[in-house]
Amino acid sequence: MAKSKNNLDISVLIATYNRAEILRQTLENMTCLDRDGLSVELVVVDNNSSDHTKEVIESFADKLPIRHLFEPEPGKSRALNYALDKVILGDIIVFTDDDIVPHKDWLTAIVSISNRWPDYSVFGGKIDLIWPKGEIPIWAQQQAIWFWAFGHHDQGKSDSHYLPRNYPSGANFWVRRSTLSGGKRFDESVGPCSTNFKAMGTETSLLHQLVVDGYAAMYSPDAVVGHHVQRTLLSESNIKKRAYRWGRGMPHRRTCHPTLFEKHPLMWRLLRVSSLLRHAVSYVGAMMSFSCERRIEKSLNAIVGIGHDVESIKLAWGKSESNSIRNK
Repeated sequence: MAKSKNNLDISVLIATYNRAEILRQTLENMTCLDRDGLSVELVVVDNNSSDHTKEVIESFADKLPIRHLFEPEPGKSRALNYALDKVILGDIIVFTDDDIVPHKDWLTAIVSISNRWPDYSVFGGKIDLIWPKGEIPIWAQQQAIWFWAFGHHDQGKSDSHYLPRNYPSGANFWVRRSTLSGGKRFDESVGPCSTNFKAMGTETSLLHQLVVDGYAAMYSPDAVVGHHVQRTLLSESNIKKRAYRWGRGMPHRRTCHPTLFEKHPLMWRLLRVSSLLRHAVSYVGAMMSFSCERRIEKSLNAIVGIGHDVESIKLAWGKSESNSIRNK
């Protein structure tokens, strides 16, 4: 594997905001990784935290090859783009979250997989869920929601090519540095942000762009991280907000019925409004359930649909931050 200008094999990027103690646990887990002679740098971007995030990062200076960046403008996408623009990164750029537990061989597995598939430039690994202590709600045990709700990612027991419109998950994916030439970056109109209720889709905004540009994506179960499910996500209000944000992120990746939108935009808008009304009725019906568990379970799909329809309509009328619809 050819070395980058700074002789780094791997750069691991993490954006974090006001989760100092969660970040501390993740960095402690990173100290146990087998680097096996690899040249590695961990780049942590503090996205204008007001807690003791800076002190936590600095406390690992003698334990990890770590670099601390500070980005005052809010937004995970903004923070990751800042790192991509300001740092000379390694040949492999790994993206992950501030609340993971990587397997000991995570980095060596990433290099092994990348070498095993030289014609591929985009990769995703397995993500297991780590549940908080205590009782887990029944609705949260439905595996159908695990990907968008909690970041679970398991594509099988062997290496496999990602199918169309299927992408790696944000807590465990990596790309060859060469894929980001020409200024490919994360869409800053989506993703977690401290000041806005933005649509979800930080990682998929970039991954979709790369796949459309012809870069093949490969999944491997060998590079594994555990992802903590935060207790706060197991509340009815928070999971509904996440469902709505997930739905809103969908149109930023692909327009529903793009040919119809191009040829008959008025008909397209009428269909989207009709779909919005249908999902709203489904939500009202779900909320009439006497069981809290059933109410949440039945309402989530409706909320995802509402988010998708609302954002599609906004994009179509040019009222969204992006002012465009992705037609690919």
